[in-house]
Amino acid sequence: MNDISNVRLKALFNINHRLNKINNLKELLNEIIHSAINTIGAERGLIILVDDHGESYHTIASHLDEKEITFSKSIVQSTLNSGKTSYSSDIKEDAVFKDAESVQELNILSYICVPLLISERSKPIGTLYVDQRAGAMTFSQEGILFLEAFANLAAIAIKNTDTLEKIINENIRLHSEVEKKYEFSGVIGQSRVMQQVYRQIKRIINDDCTVLLTGESGTGKEVMAKAIHYNGERKLKPFLAINCGAFPETILESELFGSVRGAFTGALDKQGVFQAADGGTLFLDEIYHTSEAMQIKLLRVLQDKEIRRVGGTKTCKVDVRLICATNEDLLHAVQNKRFRQDFYYRINVITINVPPLRNRKEDIPDLAKHFLEKYSKAKKKKLKGLDKRSLQALLKYDWAENNVRELENEIERAVIYAKEGGKITPRDLSDKIVHNIPSSAAVTELIVDDKGKAMDYLTFERRYIQYVLSQVGGNKTKAARIIGIPRTTLLSKMKKLGL
Repeated sequence: MNDISNVRLKALFNINHRLNKINNLKELLNEIIHSAINTIGAERGLIILVDDHGESYHTIASHLDEKEITFSKSIVQSTLNSGKTSYSSDIKEDAVFKDAESVQELNILSYICVPLLISERSKPIGTLYVDQRAGAMTFSQEGILFLEAFANLAAIAIKNTDTLEKIINENIRLHSEVEKKYEFSGVIGQSRVMQQVYRQIKRIINDDCTVLLTGESGTGKEVMAKAIHYNGERKLKPFLAINCGAFPETILESELFGSVRGAFTGALDKQGVFQAADGGTLFLDEIYHTSEAMQIKLLRVLQDKEIRRVGGTKTCKVDVRLICATNEDLLHAVQNKRFRQDFYYRINVITINVPPLRNRKEDIPDLAKHFLEKYSKAKKKKLKGLDKRSLQALLKYDWAENNVRELENEIERAVIYAKEGGKITPRDLSDKIVHNIPSSAAVTELIVDDKGKAMDYLTFERRYIQYVLSQVGGNKTKAARIIGIPRTTLLSKMKKLGL
């Protein structure tokens, strides 16, 4: 440490003195960053954590505004991979990073990136990163030594907290990866009907009202629930989801409210999801499948804001926003005495209907591209996209079986079958999709008569309805959906046209 000046030694001493008096980890780490920047004369500084796979980054300390937080991922990733300090006093002379896209975009002149190392991890948990983008100032060897010492203090501060796993897993996995994924610009779909959904969500994201999401299976109701959570004031707290139809009632009760040891055979002292989601959001999917007794218990929780574990005697206050989802007609179920009316009106203060994919087909190209990128990366396969005939087939198919989830499965299948380095073609798609690709002759037959002239409207309408019916095996409900008219209107037209 003889190579470090008295000024810098004093800065280290002051930070080290505070380590034993940690009240707020984030405050301490921010102070480390500020001291480091001021002492070595850096322009910007960040403490960045990374997930176990080294793919998702999250800045937990910085002197910058949130919108200004940018850094060279190339430099950070290099430091994480090597586990050693990476630096350059003049980026123009740096053969490795001088041409890196992120370095050029940020106009970085010099930098120091130090790994955060702790004994419990074989790989760095993150980096302490500083850079210079203006002026002729460069970093010295003394500055590097000093920053390495500061990085050690930052690593110790993180290690000494009881929330290491929470910091790494929650801050990175949820706040960086999930929040970015579910911000409205990341919820895929710019169609008119989806824009209406977004407008509804924006009006209630910071309200604690219960929300009922309706829509067919596979339309993305949980995605919308996450969009509400991760764009609202509760986003720093947990988002937990549970499928009410996946558990017998006795098990569901303990999953929701927790249990005490001995309450039933095999019961342990366990926290339920209501407690685990305290301060955040709980998403109850398939709410229709809850029994009347369970609905009464859930209603009491919503009214009293407290739960009692199965087999327990004490109640516990909880602060949870509830979002429910169903693909059933709950109002019809209420009218038929299959769902409690008081519970129904308690959970649908706001109802948002997530549209089926057939009503937002203009979103299919973007969705297909997203899933293609997702599964190409997961399966380590390089593909160039979809060819026109494949996309045409995807657009023609009605996706009535499982909507967006069905499309995702189809793209995953196509990625598996597709030729490395090529495009997805019709031969990579399943038979049900390929059968929707019309030949040019078939399309022509729909709009011209036997002499090649444009046919009159009634004849065209008759042939069009016949064609659609042939594509869905005569299923009039599916045909009406594709044509975009009520089934009763289709039946009326068929009778008029002699079909």
